[in-house]
Amino acid sequence: MVITINKDTKAEDLDKALKKLQKTKKKGMSSFYGKLKGTFGDGLEYQKKLRDEWD
Repeated sequence: MVITINKDTKAEDLDKALKKLQKTKKKGMSSFYGKLKGTFGDGLEYQKKLRDEWD
């Protein structure tokens, strides 16, 4: 989000824009945690299966 400030911008308008900016939140990795539950089964067993290229 971009806030454009001119010399004619009022303080109230600036405060409103800053409050709106503070309300927006970005999603982090925690919002995706557990989305593929059960798809790969046990994580350790899945990694062992993928890395078992020598046998």
